Amino acid sequence: MLQLRNHEKSPHMYIDPSKELNAGLWTLFAGATVFLALRFWIKIRFRHGLWYDDHILLVSWIILAANNAIISAEYATGYVTDKWDDRMHILINISSCGTLLGQALTKTAFAVTLLKLTKEWYKWILWFCIGTMNLYMVVKIIFQWAKVCEKPSYDVWYRLDFCLGWQFREDFKEGGNIYNIVMDFVFATFPWIITWNLDMRRVEKIGLCVTMSLGMIVAIVAAVRTGWKDQTNVKDEMYFWRNAHSNVWYSSEIVGTIIVQCIPVLRPLLRDMHSSFTSRRAEERSQKLGCELRNKRDSRESSHQFLSDQSRVYSVHCWAHGDELTLKPQRDAKETVLEVGEASEEGNKILLK
Repeated sequence: MLQLRNHEKSPHMYIDPSKELNAGLWTLFAGATVFLALRFWIKIRFRHGLWYDDHILLVSWIILAANNAIISAEYATGYVTDKWDDRMHILINISSCGTLLGQALTKTAFAVTLLKLTKEWYKWILWFCIGTMNLYMVVKIIFQWAKVCEKPSYDVWYRLDFCLGWQFREDFKEGGNIYNIVMDFVFATFPWIITWNLDMRRVEKIGLCVTMSLGMIVAIVAAVRTGWKDQTNVKDEMYFWRNAHSNVWYSSEIVGTIIVQCIPVLRPLLRDMHSSFTSRRAEERSQKLGCELRNKRDSRESSHQFLSDQSRVYSVHCWAHGDELTLKPQRDAKETVLEVGEASEEGNKILLK
């Protein structure tokens, strides 16, 4: 039976943060979607094939979408109020569990990626991290549905038939957040250990390590969020605004973990774009280095590369008018007139005498 239940404190007039919440959640989700789609497209296009880490990320993305939808539904159907019915409490518990799943699975996907690159005892460290992180997640989900001792508002039909002390419950949840931050830092240091002894140029090593270690940013975001969450969330008019802010922080941790795993995979696409851009610039430069030599007495035109007597390359156009050659230097938009005795053609160059 659905029942309305008051919060622990007295009623207030609350600010509704629904618009800001939806903007934050779905903007982050759009970013994760773009990067994940690029990751899959590149792997399929270049025939690398999808591996376990890709499937785990896809599941995480689905959970993220469902979780965002549930959170949006909460705020649209009575979350910002002094009284929640059982339906709202169930939705809140489900979305909390979805966040825990998303955190653990996205980090697991990165650990699985690292498993492909590691050998010997490094693999055991990764497996230990994967096992303990997911075990912690499962226990937190179970505790999420437990009753809280000496709190009648938690003694309801949809909770499991055992109770936890309030302080122990909060400390355990906080411990899970800290453990996730530690895992982010551990996974971010692995690429440096793996690649440093590879036969690669130092610049390439650093670039690869930096891109694969962007999880440090996620760890910092998680640490800031944890520190911010530790502050007392006083039940004033901004109470639900801060709760919405917290939801966006949690979502950013999941989205960030997805994105940082997609960035290294974008290398083939970036390489193709760079090659195309370089080729186009080379073509444009070749055209700019061409010189149209027009003779007043006839309409014949020819394109050449040319050098000045100081080996300064001029571009754009030049015209031969008797004893003068008008050039536009590459570095200056103003025309420069050089008096020359004669412009003679030798092969593909015009040498200024």
